[in-house]
Amino acid sequence: MSIVNLDETEQHQNQEFKQSQEIQIDIITFDQHESLLETYTYYIIKGKDKIGFFEVYRRYKDFTALRDALQLKWPGCFIPGIPGKKMFQGNDIKTASERLRFLKQFCHKIKLLPNLYYSQEFSQLFLRSKDRDIHKIFEQMQRPRTAELIQKYQLNFIDLQGREIDQSLDKKIEGFVEKLKNNTIQLKLAKKYIRDVYESQEQFNQGLEKIMIVHLPNYEKQFIQAYQKNESHNLLFTNQNIKNQLDSKYNQDAIFKRRNIDKLYDYIRQELKDIKAFHQSLKIKKEYEEQKKKLEAKQLETQQELNNLNDGKNPNFFKNIFNKQTPEQLKSHLNILIQTNQNDLDNLSNLIDIMQAIIGFIEIERFQDMKLKFYSILIKQVQELEERVINEQIQYWQFIESQTQILLSQQNLDGNINFQNQQLNQIKGQQKNDDQEQMQSYQNKVDIENDNDKQDNHYEIDKEEQEKEQDNENENENENENIQEQEDEVQVNISQEQIEDENQ
Repeated sequence: MSIVNLDETEQHQNQEFKQSQEIQIDIITFDQHESLLETYTYYIIKGKDKIGFFEVYRRYKDFTALRDALQLKWPGCFIPGIPGKKMFQGNDIKTASERLRFLKQFCHKIKLLPNLYYSQEFSQLFLRSKDRDIHKIFEQMQRPRTAELIQKYQLNFIDLQGREIDQSLDKKIEGFVEKLKNNTIQLKLAKKYIRDVYESQEQFNQGLEKIMIVHLPNYEKQFIQAYQKNESHNLLFTNQNIKNQLDSKYNQDAIFKRRNIDKLYDYIRQELKDIKAFHQSLKIKKEYEEQKKKLEAKQLETQQELNNLNDGKNPNFFKNIFNKQTPEQLKSHLNILIQTNQNDLDNLSNLIDIMQAIIGFIEIERFQDMKLKFYSILIKQVQELEERVINEQIQYWQFIESQTQILLSQQNLDGNINFQNQQLNQIKGQQKNDDQEQMQSYQNKVDIENDNDKQDNHYEIDKEEQEKEQDNENENENENENIQEQEDEVQVNISQEQIEDENQ
């Protein structure tokens, strides 16, 4: 079957890409409010598109109501997934932060789907309505009639020109669905593995933080400081100046808490959500197919009832009596009903074919292209964040290493000064000893000289005494000689006198 005569696919894809490039949308932050009964969070959405600027405050339930409305108004189309309420417990800052990440992705994916972005539900109501209870408007929306959907799809999916719906398209969709099933299995395994790695990394970071924040400072205080004679200025992690720089300049807390692998974990969670969302588009299409089967069965039943009337049979005789309809009136009613059902069947068949074409020719390519874009963005973000973390860690450890070198240099300088002081003291001590030795030597020399002088004096005195003694002895000898001479003279005189006497 061939549907709607429209433009070429490649040209329309380029046009869609250009339109998405002109759209700027982001959830910049969230704002929490407290009331007597609850705490609720508003997400602030800002941006610009071809209609103009917008800034609105939306709650999480506004997003869920919007997505339900988009599924209702755009059956068979892929509507990006958002986390269910079961994924999050409470309404605290952590929960709001996690939701913010996923809701950002939701808006960025809608940006790549122009038919959804510029729909009344998203562009007009969600982004520009000032109604704080916008979710109530979405919840009151009714399913559009089949003819309205056909007309809307013909206007929005103009790249379906001349596309034939045949068994090859069915096989393409079935093959893609089978691929999604296999991807789901692999993604769940990867999710578990990444979660284990995430927890291991968290344990490692907590252990490293405990070592750097608790154990090393305690070791410095209890041991190193004792080795330093209780001087703390040469310590590293207990040095207040160094600690302040680690906390402020190098953001020590973030060094131990930043884990970029959680972005991969979030990506896989969102990937699983989108796969589920793609299955939902197929499920909605099947619901229309079931509706068609029921209508076909009703049509057969109505046609059989008309045939029975035409054959003169009236199985619903009692029913018709209560309705007070004549056979001719009943035939007319059944003919109108058959025509109406046939029109509905034709529209349903046409709509289902359009859904099949949208899924097979558009949504599969969009889905794959979207995944490629977001995966590339993710890898680039993780790479940039990992490089930044690595650089911050390098700067962190380089700072610690440089401070260690400074402290070691200071210690060496202090040691050299102490060594020089010791050497100086030794030199002074040696000089003092030398001076003392010189003084002692000089004193000894003086003493020796004094002793020598004394000895010389004693010698001279002794010599003088000896000379005196000798002189005395000589004098005595002279005196003795004189006495002897005198005695001799006296003797002689006596002898002469005797002689004379004798002579006489």
